Amino acid sequence: MPHCCKLSDQLEEILELATGETVQVRVLLDHLAVRGHALLAFFLALPFLQPIPLPGVSTPFGLAVALIGILMALGRPPWLPQRWQERALPTRLVVRIVRTGQHVMARAERFIRPRGQWLHRHPWARAIAGIVLAVSGLELALPLPILFTNTLPALVIATTSVGMLEEDGLLIVIGGVVFVLGLAVFGAIAILPLVGLRAVL
Repeated sequence: MPHCCKLSDQLEEILELATGETVQVRVLLDHLAVRGHALLAFFLALPFLQPIPLPGVSTPFGLAVALIGILMALGRPPWLPQRWQERALPTRLVVRIVRTGQHVMARAERFIRPRGQWLHRHPWARAIAGIVLAVSGLELALPLPILFTNTLPALVIATTSVGMLEEDGLLIVIGGVVFVLGLAVFGAIAILPLVGLRAVL
């Protein structure tokens, strides 16, 4: 999808929605889903672009990203369950997410530009990107109290989403490389306890 404006500008528009003590998820969904799955996934990944795990928030946000990725892979429009849409997020959390996104994009937008557009024209491009987002969302949802276990999948989600929104093939490739690295890290986390148990036995 061709981009209509800077992502930092769109994030600024979200601040206008954060007027009361809480912001309903439905309001954010209606605003973010205009540009499709990628912008919504990018917004949900923003709080985790730092090394400290956020297990209380990462699980619902990660599951939401996973659902968005599945819908993208299937070619379905963005959607969240009714119960999720009725939830209200604290305004301070929404503002924190937006400020993080603005800080990231203020630096990144100088280097982002349309390139490698054949990646976007390939018929399997959106399906593959959706699968990457879905798997990364599930990784993000895992309640692991380990440094960078939120950051790696969030970085994949952010780079893949921005790459799709801005038609930047280089960002999509970078997201793919980090995705493979994340698979290796989470695979090691799953296997090492089994190896240790086997050694003890």
